[in-house]
Amino acid sequence: MPDKVFEEWDGWGRELRRLREEANLSQLQLAHRLPFQNGLISGFERATRKPKREHAVALDGALSTGDVLERLWLEVTNTREIPADWRDFVRLERQAGEIREYQMAIFPGLLQTREYAHALLRNGRKWDSDRNIDELSKARSERLGQLKGETLLWFVMDEIVIRRVVGSDGVLKNQLDHLLRLFDNHRIRVSLMPEYAPYHPGLNGPFRIMNLRDGRLVGHVEHWGGQEVVAGAQVNQLASTFSGLQAEALSPIASYEYVKKTREALS
Repeated sequence: MPDKVFEEWDGWGRELRRLREEANLSQLQLAHRLPFQNGLISGFERATRKPKREHAVALDGALSTGDVLERLWLEVTNTREIPADWRDFVRLERQAGEIREYQMAIFPGLLQTREYAHALLRNGRKWDSDRNIDELSKARSERLGQLKGETLLWFVMDEIVIRRVVGSDGVLKNQLDHLLRLFDNHRIRVSLMPEYAPYHPGLNGPFRIMNLRDGRLVGHVEHWGGQEVVAGAQVNQLASTFSGLQAEALSPIASYEYVKKTREALS
């Protein structure tokens, strides 16, 4: 009977193999540098054995890789408790009791009108069919209405977001009108980060944090290819960053007045 493969450790094992081969070492030669058996190295590389943190530290030392394997070990242990279906953030947000999101370039997906979402997707996904863009923009604009009624929503956006034209002036006007109506929703709070913010803590990129109803926190960090799930210490760091963003941003009331003036200037 073949050994059980622990899929969450497959990437870690492949990286160990790559580093070992890059160092021109056989498994046996590497084992001679370590306080554990050669069989463990084979098991780690095939993901049939789960490494402990001390294994990762020892392997980094033997391969002179700094802390590459230890950092990767921490990433795996931070996310392996997240069920596979949790990696779909749309499904996750329907389970959330609270969502916090920061955006530096565009309106958060939950706040987008269908028209705005369509223009945004069409501009950025030239390879997609019109039908697919229509379906994606419809799905995105309906997400807010699919949340549980008691879900609390906190948003921080950079000031440029409400002035950036996406699609056309008309699209932006309608998006701002939609945002102004949302300010009246007692469970939605929106704050703008002013353009002059020398202590801006969020310039590393957009992210969201979801507080699930069982008390666990799950984060999503955005990048060009989509979203990366984070948990554990990393999501705590995101929560700290979001608190810093709120401290530097305008209050929701001041943000409402700023959005209102921006919309009036477009008339």
